[in-house]
Amino acid sequence: MSHEQPRIRPLELVPLNQGGQATYALRDPYGFTATVAVPAEVAALVTLMNGERSCSDLQHALERQLGKSMALADVERVVQQLDECCLLDNQRSAEHQAVLVEQYQQLAVRPAVHAGGAYASDEVALRTQLGDLFTCPAGPGLLPAEGHSREALMTDPRRLCAVMSPHIDLHRGGPTFAWAYDRVAVEADADVFVILGTAHTPLASFFSVSRKDFATPLGVVPTQQEFVADLEQRLAARLDASEADRVLNDEMPHRNEHSIEFQTLMLQYVLGERRDFSIVPILVGSFHPFVDQNRSPGDAPAVAEFIAALRDTVDTCGKKVCFIAGVDLAHIGQQFGDQAVLDQPRLQQQWTDDQQLLARACEGDAEAWFIHVAAQADSNRICGLAPTYVMLRTIHPCRGELLKYDQAVAEDGTSCVSFASVAFYV
Repeated sequence: MSHEQPRIRPLELVPLNQGGQATYALRDPYGFTATVAVPAEVAALVTLMNGERSCSDLQHALERQLGKSMALADVERVVQQLDECCLLDNQRSAEHQAVLVEQYQQLAVRPAVHAGGAYASDEVALRTQLGDLFTCPAGPGLLPAEGHSREALMTDPRRLCAVMSPHIDLHRGGPTFAWAYDRVAVEADADVFVILGTAHTPLASFFSVSRKDFATPLGVVPTQQEFVADLEQRLAARLDASEADRVLNDEMPHRNEHSIEFQTLMLQYVLGERRDFSIVPILVGSFHPFVDQNRSPGDAPAVAEFIAALRDTVDTCGKKVCFIAGVDLAHIGQQFGDQAVLDQPRLQQQWTDDQQLLARACEGDAEAWFIHVAAQADSNRICGLAPTYVMLRTIHPCRGELLKYDQAVAEDGTSCVSFASVAFYV
């Protein structure tokens, strides 16, 4: 057998609830391979595949962990199947990835990779699905017809400059998406939407700017190329060449990322038949190094100079710009590494903490937003920490208005993801 010391690729092992049986999803966050459902014994084997154990070593280690005998042939068979699925860190997987990278780099338009899974791929079905998010009991109501507005929302003399919207799947967070995009449809007069999305895979730097247009089942949304080119020039002047290159030529994290795709889809739904618009897709990486160091992200030149360049580009582009932060809030429960099953007091505690955190955002205070999370060592795993900080530092809103807050809680109490929609004004 060729797998002398098999090593698993960097994958996510997520518990599934399938008829009471212990089953796990082996998921590739980079999107190079399909998600595979595996039983608990295979999941345990995967955790042992560190590239230092032979199949015989894996057999013995698995027997010790499970407390029962395992056949070497069964271990070898599983390893072979993982290899055939390109889930091992080896030459086969590297060659498979290289082909996909080359194919993606050649595309001018990023495909709607989550269509048919996270949302309907058929246009008619998708419009019905998205429309229901607005008209369901938890939604904001039917969008006004083109050319009409809700007078109660239009009396504020200040201008909508940004919205916070979830990036959780539409099945769980759909109405909260709708509250954010109701405001976009009614109040936003922007030509360009700068989308700051959470990066769920590592970036070469803290930021990754895409030049590709984004496809949706409702049509292609163009990326504002002049804006991106201007931003590129400003970054080249502010950052050293290697750092600028990491920001501007790190395209692959966008390939399978949903945090920007979902926002693009919602924009196309609420504005696509009303007027022309374009986007600037920017992924924001983890700010955990700053949390660990108890240090403001704004003290890091790579972050501060990017924000300054982005702000200058907005100020001089000659277009009306609105920001969208595609973010979620807390991730708590056993699925995310906590010990206890979630009960109502714990969920209420999270509600209180999230309200305090959102209040910092609504005050337009980026540093207070960051400090609130850092003071707890990000124990609640705030998925939108970095994009929201960048948005607040860039636009300096006068105030924010919380539109809707929600929690998606697993039936078995093993996980909760919280999220919100917020409108920001200047």
